[in-house]
Amino acid sequence: MPSRLGIDAGSARNWFGWLRRIRSADLLPEPKTVFVLSGGSVRGAAQAGMLRVLLEAGIYPDALVAVSAGALNASFLAADPTVEQARRLEEVWRDVAERKPIRGSVVRNVAAIVRGKPSFDTGDRLRAVIADHAPMEDLSDAVLPCHVGTTDASTGQVTWWTDGPLVELLCATTAVPGVLPAVDLGDGTLHIDGGVVSNIPLRRGLSLQPTRLVVLDVAAKFAPAEKQTALSLMMVGVRAAAAELTRQQWLDVPAEIDVLHVELPTEDDAPDFEFDLVPELLEQGADVARRALKASEGAVTGSGAETGSDPKA
Repeated sequence: MPSRLGIDAGSARNWFGWLRRIRSADLLPEPKTVFVLSGGSVRGAAQAGMLRVLLEAGIYPDALVAVSAGALNASFLAADPTVEQARRLEEVWRDVAERKPIRGSVVRNVAAIVRGKPSFDTGDRLRAVIADHAPMEDLSDAVLPCHVGTTDASTGQVTWWTDGPLVELLCATTAVPGVLPAVDLGDGTLHIDGGVVSNIPLRRGLSLQPTRLVVLDVAAKFAPAEKQTALSLMMVGVRAAAAELTRQQWLDVPAEIDVLHVELPTEDDAPDFEFDLVPELLEQGADVARRALKASEGAVTGSGAETGSDPKA
């Protein structure tokens, strides 16, 4: 039966159904891919290989969240989110391997403890390497939003930064307690390694309301007893607490969020400052990324074009 407007009931139902679909589509959030980069000291080199493979597969971030060594990689990519920049990042890590920004000896480290110094290393060499390769002066200059986490040394709380002097922020978030000095970021407190509390910052990533999380996990696992060193034994408590928090954060990830977990396994030990391993770690990172993509059976790659876009396109 025609309506007062001269439209029959069937046509009216179809028209209103079409209108509801349009309105529903308008209410849906834009697809958003957030890359979460863990800490892992020298194992962070593997993330450079992971990033190259992911971008070559067409999976691009819309935002990045990172701590510790992961923040070095995230900020570099956020400044120029392209495959070419990911390849340059691999070259940066090769330079890091040659310059060995953290060096030490048993005698010097013991002397530092005896003298009551706050760290084994002055951090000067690492600062110089970071300054030479920092892709921008301020974190806010990034092309993509980049969230860098540091740990407030006086409270143990994570502080998140999306702006601020990049070199200082990176020196702070990589300041492994006892190994490198805390950094004054101008807020009246000292800051240390962002991975001390949250080494895989999933909750920060979730706070950005992503439709997909891409987790680049190079967090060091526990070394076998026979492989333990004085430094690794000192870090057991820190890693145990961080591991438990990470376990809880994984439980908080909603089932409807697409997750691609690219994880670097710990086969024998968990090197922190063995920079000679960088070339091997670059290859391992690329390999595990390829295997993670293959395990997704093409579903991740197909949706990557929808949930992550190339900012340069």
